[in-house]
Amino acid sequence: MSGEPTVEQLIAAAHARVSSDDELALLDAVIAVTQDLSGQADKAVDQVVRQVRAAGHSWTVIGERLGVSRQAARQKYADRVERLTEGPPAVGLIRGRDLESGLSAALAAAEADGSAEAGTEHLLLGLLADGVAAATLEQLGVTRDKIRGTSRRLFDYPADSTRVDDPVFSGEAKAALAAAEQLATERTPTCAPIVVNAPQLLAVIATNPGSRARRVLNDLGVDVADIKRQLHCYVNVPRIPFGRRTRRKRRPDDASARCSFCGKPGGDERRLVAGPDVWICADCVTLCGEILAQRAGATSR
Repeated sequence: MSGEPTVEQLIAAAHARVSSDDELALLDAVIAVTQDLSGQADKAVDQVVRQVRAAGHSWTVIGERLGVSRQAARQKYADRVERLTEGPPAVGLIRGRDLESGLSAALAAAEADGSAEAGTEHLLLGLLADGVAAATLEQLGVTRDKIRGTSRRLFDYPADSTRVDDPVFSGEAKAALAAAEQLATERTPTCAPIVVNAPQLLAVIATNPGSRARRVLNDLGVDVADIKRQLHCYVNVPRIPFGRRTRRKRRPDDASARCSFCGKPGGDERRLVAGPDVWICADCVTLCGEILAQRAGATSR
């Protein structure tokens, strides 16, 4: 690689851009040449920083190489370099926006606690960021402050919240995410893409009796059965091909018709509303209305 361009070379490149001897035009050309060089330099640094982050190095190490603090390095490059969560989803799986937001928020919560690992209690915090899982927890009175207060009482966190490395997901948190992916795989119709969302992860960590998240919920007096009831429509869709359904089943009064969300059969006491090869019962309609109304109320405040 040749050395840094000399002053004469920069001026010569600027002269090549203008067709006159006007000094102001030459000044504009010199500025443009130097901006081109600095822009390429910034892109080169961005690309290498992305590679360094992908290799697992912390912002502290990157800041040392750049001659700045960890905070300065992160503030400058975090928006340009995608922050990696703990591994990509399995082949054929898609992580929903609400889940991605929750995972990022969980890592940020662990960092705020000075913890080397983000546990399922941090996942619980992260799930309050957005979506159905957040609405479910809020409706049951679960807030960030309550989770933080209970977690700090139940678990040991460093006295000094300042850490030099970025946190990673704990083994329990990784297992919970894998279980959510498996749940999504089992419950997604075979003709549809498999999308892993926050409700599936909440269902996994809330129903695991030994998880740190479940211990927090128990301490807060949250009935896990209420969580299961509110999430039922979102995680309990049987994995059957839509193509196997017949036109005959589109009749809501057919004894074989079932709600496509909760799986309960229709009948005199449970009327079904028919859609294009799907049905929904009154209970699920009511639940969806409650969740949407609750979120609308939170937004208006």
